[in-house]
Amino acid sequence: MVQILARPASTIVVIRDQNAVLEILMLRRSSEVAAASGAHVFPGGGVDAVDADIAARGMVTGLDDETAARRLNLDSGAMPYYCAALRELFEEAGLLLAIESDGRPLSVENRRLVAWRSDLATGRVTWPELLEREGLRLAVGEMQYLAHWVTPQRRPRRFDTRFFVAAAPANQEALPDDSEIVEHVWTTVSAALERQGSGEWSMLVPTVRTLQLLAPQDSVHQVLEGAATSTVERIQPREVERDGRIVVVVPGEPGYGD
Repeated sequence: MVQILARPASTIVVIRDQNAVLEILMLRRSSEVAAASGAHVFPGGGVDAVDADIAARGMVTGLDDETAARRLNLDSGAMPYYCAALRELFEEAGLLLAIESDGRPLSVENRRLVAWRSDLATGRVTWPELLEREGLRLAVGEMQYLAHWVTPQRRPRRFDTRFFVAAAPANQEALPDDSEIVEHVWTTVSAALERQGSGEWSMLVPTVRTLQLLAPQDSVHQVLEGAATSTVERIQPREVERDGRIVVVVPGEPGYGD
């Protein structure tokens, strides 16, 4: 049997405090896309060559290569994961976590963010060109490492995904790209899990487990502090047959070690 290699990927959980309640940004994927069709997900996608280019050109701030590698338990090459998460966040949800040339957090009207994303989507400008044109650096230092999931073996599409978490950039409005992403919602963890449990929402196992991980926490500060001080373990679920159907199990669940 041919082993399908897992493609490096990144996901970012975006959170905010709204009326003293922790909310999480969830996106609904189009039913027309191949991966996670129709599912509610966090922003994310594959790590591309452009992410390595951004990292190599130093178009980031708040985190150095050595610290990034240590956090992700890699010898090298960690920064592109951070860069990919923020690129995907902008492409899919229209939120840009960046620092301006004067060192202040990005402050820009939402209509300009829409125009920038349109320039990017139509190929009028590349991602590095956009950041350079606007004098921006990706605020990777605002991100905390949250989880590490690898797609089960035998799947035709496999990903080795690093999950990050960050506070939503101030005064920016999420806006789906209306291509891969058709809807967004700010929701509490409990509401999202209830919708998944009732069958109203479809979610992948890593999404559900990430929400469960965050469930005991009730503020942005608590989530970021917890992620900063926790140890992330690599998790690779397995597909097993149970009662005549294939189910996904994670380490510690019945059937995983069979």
